[in-house]
Amino acid sequence: MAGSTSITDRHFVRHVERAIAELGGVVAWHSGHWIGELCRGAARGLIIGYSFPLNNVASAKAADDKVATTVLLRAAKIGCVEHRLVRPGWTGSPAVNWDRELPVVVKPNVESGGRGVLLAHTTSELDAAVRELSQRYRALAWSPFLEVDDEYRTVFLDGELLLAFRKVRTDPGEWRHNLHLGATPEVCVDPSTVDKLTQVGGDAMAALGLRFATVDVVVVDGEHLVMEVNSGVSLERFSRHSREYSALAGDVYARAVAASVN
Repeated sequence: MAGSTSITDRHFVRHVERAIAELGGVVAWHSGHWIGELCRGAARGLIIGYSFPLNNVASAKAADDKVATTVLLRAAKIGCVEHRLVRPGWTGSPAVNWDRELPVVVKPNVESGGRGVLLAHTTSELDAAVRELSQRYRALAWSPFLEVDDEYRTVFLDGELLLAFRKVRTDPGEWRHNLHLGATPEVCVDPSTVDKLTQVGGDAMAALGLRFATVDVVVVDGEHLVMEVNSGVSLERFSRHSREYSALAGDVYARAVAASVN
């Protein structure tokens, strides 16, 4: 699988160009392929990064905010990994009994792609993690560290599961399941697994009012929990894994492009 990729080398760019061309439309790229202007007849839609013009602004912001996602999913009684806000001026919140909470995971509250995710086993490690991340991010979130049996990424559009794959860790010393940290994707074909992911991910999409997004689901002690939700649908590393997976990613983006200009 390829390493770091410049914006202009993204598979995503080629997937979008192919999809809009097949519909008889065009895409005009701006800012080094970071902004895409989709045009098909009188229809027009903008792509920013990996975000399509399909979700309303409030739903997208809620999905990308880990604490907000927790609040809304818990209100809807959907099982999820709890994320709590780390407030500015952190001094080891007295409202939390860290002796019982540790170890915990600290991460940026808004997006991250697995970057800036730190594990703290002690209060001193926690303080150090917060100090480090506070220099780079405006808001942080912490969650309990869970022994995750499996982690899946699901992609939904208008209530339909378009793609689901398992993130398989290959490094026994790495506790995270991110593809950019060495995990490999494995497309889900087992009907019972797909059914469960469809239910959990679909419920999360509905609770957040999303049309097109990814839902990451983890399995902890046999229970399927929503880890996080992303309104921007990035399948870059998945697409680069193989020709077969590139075609699957292309199919997902083709559906999103069609929905954006119809």
